[in-house]
Amino acid sequence: MATLVQWTDLPDDLLHVVYLKVGGLLHRLRFAAVSRSWRAAAIASKHAVPPTLPWLLFSSLHGDDGKTMRLYCPEDGGVLHIRPKNEALIGKRLVGAHDGGWGAALGDDMQLVVVNLFSGVEVPLHAKNMRKVYTGAKIVFSESPKSSECILATITPRRSVALCKIGCRADRWTAKIFSGPMLADIIFYNGKLYGLTRSYNLIKFNIGLNKHGRPVATIDVELHIRIGSQPSFVCHKGIVELHGRLALVLRINPSYGTKCEPFFKVFVLADESMTKYTHKWEQVTSLDDCALFLGKMSKAVDVPAVGRGGVERGHIYADDMTYLTSLDGHGSCVYPMQDESIYNVPRRIKSAGSYVAAGAPTGMWVLPPDI
Repeated sequence: MATLVQWTDLPDDLLHVVYLKVGGLLHRLRFAAVSRSWRAAAIASKHAVPPTLPWLLFSSLHGDDGKTMRLYCPEDGGVLHIRPKNEALIGKRLVGAHDGGWGAALGDDMQLVVVNLFSGVEVPLHAKNMRKVYTGAKIVFSESPKSSECILATITPRRSVALCKIGCRADRWTAKIFSGPMLADIIFYNGKLYGLTRSYNLIKFNIGLNKHGRPVATIDVELHIRIGSQPSFVCHKGIVELHGRLALVLRINPSYGTKCEPFFKVFVLADESMTKYTHKWEQVTSLDDCALFLGKMSKAVDVPAVGRGGVERGHIYADDMTYLTSLDGHGSCVYPMQDESIYNVPRRIKSAGSYVAAGAPTGMWVLPPDI
């Protein structure tokens, strides 16, 4: 007579095989919650699973009761309604994020908090008040906020940069006014802060400390970058790391009266030397094996050829065009890269289609911690 085997008694090698077949972080979390032995198998096998994909997080301001955050996982197509583990997040909007589930949130009182959105751990921050420096731009992190050396940066009302340091006891941000061109976006890349100007040039900053121990940015070099013909109808420009290189992403709204959908153009920095006049933005028409999650916080992630659930390589998922519906909690329409020859334009990257009508609250891409 065959002996019945309990789910909790399955051998480790079999659990390892099953775990590798599980797609998406939500399903891996459910796998680990079955029993202690299944959780041990998940921990032992996590090095073999594909990299975690970002989730679209909607702050509690957009929850049904003002206290509930919503997480949309495009890989699984599911939505979670969760109450923040830290009450400091309630009533605040997300203004920045860092890998591992870290978020920067700001309330109407303009007091900033840095909290892990999944564990609830809050990082002590002395420079909480952002009333004089915040404009609605994103806040970027130089490294994990668990480090006392982590620098936070944002674009000021005068389109320059302001900085604060996690481990610094100063109670305010340091804003530096530059006489040069105004900034459109910023990014920490290879440990250095870069700014994108409205004319598509790059500014590389040096970060030092003033006599009070507060971080201060100074211009190292402004890179004058050729881009060919200036794109028209650009409604958004940003910089992101793509395949280990700096990339410029433009979202373009076609001229009124055309039948074209909004689309993206992506350029990579052709020469990363620090001489001033040797650079060029070279357009790419393929993201290769990546999917690009684009928004205030952008992330390029490798995706296998067969895709990852609802996520496919060669696609751009834009947070300002990806909304949660009020009907079923998520949508399904994404435009891939495709041949646009019917409109007599070159091959290009199209934008993600709206899940609901424009005007719905937008989220922010957050890379959750690995499990």
